[in-house]
Order: sequence, then structure tokens, then C-alpha cells
Amino acid sequence: MSSNALRLRAMVGIFSAVILLVALTVAGCGTSQDSMEEWTQTPASTPTSMLEYRVDSLKNENGRMKDQLESVAAENRKLTARNAELETKLNEALAAPKVETPPPAVTAATSASAYEAALGKFKAKDFQGAISDFEALLNGNVDPKYVDNCQYWIGESYYGLKKYKDALKQFSTVLGLPRSEKKADATFMTGNCQAMLGNKDGARESYEKVVSDFPTSPLVEKAKDKLAKMK
Repeated sequence: MSSNALRLRAMVGIFSAVILLVALTVAGCGTSQDSMEEWTQTPASTPTSMLEYRVDSLKNENGRMKDQLESVAAENRKLTARNAELETKLNEALAAPKVETPPPAVTAATSASAYEAALGKFKAKDFQGAISDFEALLNGNVDPKYVDNCQYWIGESYYGLKKYKDALKQFSTVLGLPRSEKKADATFMTGNCQAMLGNKDGARESYEKVVSDFPTSPLVEKAKDKLAKMK
């Protein structure tokens, strides 16, 4: 064999080894094995034609890998753009001024229902629950005709809890209203609070006021009984 043929064969061997290593790295063992099988199954030819065949196979494999990389890169660009869009929307939402939603309008029907529910708690001696419900009504744009009643029953609830000073404040608020059907009741309960706080003069004054200012009230007889017991 000539020295040129030996050198060519040696170059082919070295080049084949390098190509095989590159194929294993880029395409994985399975792809290289398939390519190797294709090569070994190719009819015998000259070293040059074999080398050309191997180069063509690697070019094809390299083309497929490029297509896959381009597809992955395109998908990554889409995800990056979507992420940037979401971040922009999030920043805009955080920077936007908060809009407070006004409380729902309270109708006469809902006022009546809520009032009866709160009064039911008072009758069940759930005084603290009644206070919370009546205060919620007062703070929630309740129908005006229920305002004095809510205020009065808060006072009654405090009286039930034996918090006589707090009850007295509520009854005083009722008495300070321009008009209220609960003024006679609030006056009588003011006398009761004063009596429980040890203020007999204040209690007597309130009971006498029930008799003089509200003569048609059913509380007149109770006020007279209280006055009789104080003599």
C-alpha cells in the first residue's frame, strides 16, 4: 500500500473518531448509533465517498438540531414577552388608585328585618349581641324612623349588662332627639339608672318627670310606684 493511501486512511480514521465524538455530544448516543448503523450498512465504497456520506449525515443531524433550537428559542421569546406583559399589568394595577365601593343602600325592608333581629337578641338576653347589631344599624344608614329605637335599646342592653353609666348616656341621647316616641321610656329608664348608681334625687326627678310630662304613658303608674317606695 502506498504512503499516500496510508496517510489518507489515517486521516479518515482520525476524522471519523472526531465526528463520532461530536455526534455523541450533540445528538446523544441513540442518534450516533443510528448514524453509525447507516454508515455500516452503506455499500462499500472509496474512503472519500464514505467520508462524504458521513459528513452529509452530520449536516442533516445538525440541521435538525438547529431547527429544534430555533423552535425552543421562539417559544422562550413568547414566554418572555408574556411575562413582561403580565408584570406591566401588575405594576399598573398596584399603581392605580383604590376605588372604594359605597355600602349598599339600606331599604325600609332590610332596616325592619335587621331591627327585629337585633331586638330578638335583646329579648333572648344576648345583650352584647344586641348592642353590636343596633350599632351596626346606626352606622349603616338605617331608616331614620328606627334611629331613636336603636339608641334606646342599646341603653336597655347596657342596663341588662349592669353598665348603668353607659346606659344613662344612651337614654340621654334619646332625650336629646327633636322627636321620639321613646322619650317617656328613656326618662323612666334614666330614673332607674340613677337609682342603681345611688343618685336618689336624680332618680326621683326622672320619675316625677314621667308623671308630669307624659301623663298618658303606661309608665306613669310604674313611676308613681317608684316614687312611693322612695318616701
